[in-house]
Amino acid sequence: MHIDLDQAESGRGFGARVCVVGAGIAGLLVATRLAERGQYVVLLEAGGLELEERSQNLYDAGMGGERHSGTTEGRFRTFGGTSTRWGGQLLPYTEDVFAPPVGVESVGWPISEDKVKPFYVELQRMLGVDQLPFDAGLLGALGRSGVGFSDDVRLRFSKWIPFAKRNLARTLGKVALEHPKITVVTHANVVELEGVGKVSAARIVDYAGRAFRCEAESFVVAMGTIESARLLLCSPDVPNEHEQVGRYFHDHVSWRAAEFAGAERERMLAALGPFVVEGTLHTCKLEASTALREREKLLAVMAHVVIEEPEDSGVAAVRNLLTSVQHGKVGEALRRDLGPMLRGLGDVARLVFYARFKQRRGVSARARVWLHVDVEQPARFERAVELSDERDALGMRRAVVSWRVGEAEREAARRYAVVVRAELEKVGMGAVRWSDEPVLVDTFHAMGGLRMGNDARGSVVDSELRVHGVENLYVASCAVFPGGGSSNPTFTMMGLAMRLAERLAR
Repeated sequence: MHIDLDQAESGRGFGARVCVVGAGIAGLLVATRLAERGQYVVLLEAGGLELEERSQNLYDAGMGGERHSGTTEGRFRTFGGTSTRWGGQLLPYTEDVFAPPVGVESVGWPISEDKVKPFYVELQRMLGVDQLPFDAGLLGALGRSGVGFSDDVRLRFSKWIPFAKRNLARTLGKVALEHPKITVVTHANVVELEGVGKVSAARIVDYAGRAFRCEAESFVVAMGTIESARLLLCSPDVPNEHEQVGRYFHDHVSWRAAEFAGAERERMLAALGPFVVEGTLHTCKLEASTALREREKLLAVMAHVVIEEPEDSGVAAVRNLLTSVQHGKVGEALRRDLGPMLRGLGDVARLVFYARFKQRRGVSARARVWLHVDVEQPARFERAVELSDERDALGMRRAVVSWRVGEAEREAARRYAVVVRAELEKVGMGAVRWSDEPVLVDTFHAMGGLRMGNDARGSVVDSELRVHGVENLYVASCAVFPGGGSSNPTFTMMGLAMRLAERLAR
């Protein structure tokens, strides 16, 4: 059932066994899994079924340090959340993320990889990707030989969800809207959680300023990293005596380290360019191995190939069209991209031929091929989501993101680039041009702020994602990540959300 507060009567109340705040990736996973297990759920979404300017404006935030681009460009306040715009990259965290090598500045987790891993097979099936290995076993499965790197480099491959399945509003969202045990409420802005020691209600405000309430036995905050922290900071009943709420905010930072050209470019693409298997795109990651990290005291760090197609190419036109399929705006895309596609028919034919007959993604001759180095950020108390004195249109205090890049990240990127450069040159894939010094930017992978741990003096949620000191409040978000590893965090976050849903169902 769907209720739009724009059309609802004033003062209406909502109630269910579980109230899930936020209908993005995590919220949709939790709500639909609970409903499958027979639980009644109210799913509150602050935006509408489509992206709206009035909703998006509520994400305006201040910057308390360097500019964090993901705060303003990487968040979407709408049904489906960031899945309406994300790239759909899946890569699980490895055990050295949960339990980092001794002497490394990375922060360990209070759970092991085995707590999340059981959900990966089901998630891959749900998201429409193949079940091939994420590690170098992929090459063997495809009948290809190894690359020849030393044990210092761990070869792994991301999987990319097909465009038609990336927007979860069109898949799980449709299930939620039609499920008899789920009530989806849109334009429902939760501004406070009420109840000392046990949340009794979520206080809701619509865009006309009218007040509503949702009561439940359990509450799951699934609003994304920054908004989840903001909500808890705006809820005086949520304990924060140790000032942990909002702290230890982090991201991955990325450096465009080198470019491939000429013969080196062709050798790189032949060995490590993107693979396509039954509609699933696989892209290569060169991760620092656990042994290298322990020996060199390295943060989690990896290098990966980025292919940049000219915007006037047929390949770019195909990509733009598929992205519009994800957004649900195919007609608009056909009007915009049909001409470039027709002009670039050679590029389009190359894409089709390579995918069908060579299990590779075609790359146009004009594409630039880069090597990026991505690094996790170590835990820093001063990196935080905080509250401004300024209030938004609903009367809620705005967020301030205090974030910056540190020397530890630069040093890890610099040192790992030396390792990767030597490995590439050894196997004949040396890059042509290398940058002299790391210039690091965020990657829209906001994490932390409500980090997981065993002690309320140093964390916000426990290993079951329950907020310390609150009997029935849980968080399903990358906000709980103590450390970020070097991989895209979303797949691990989805596993955590599924694990939480199973716990609540029991």
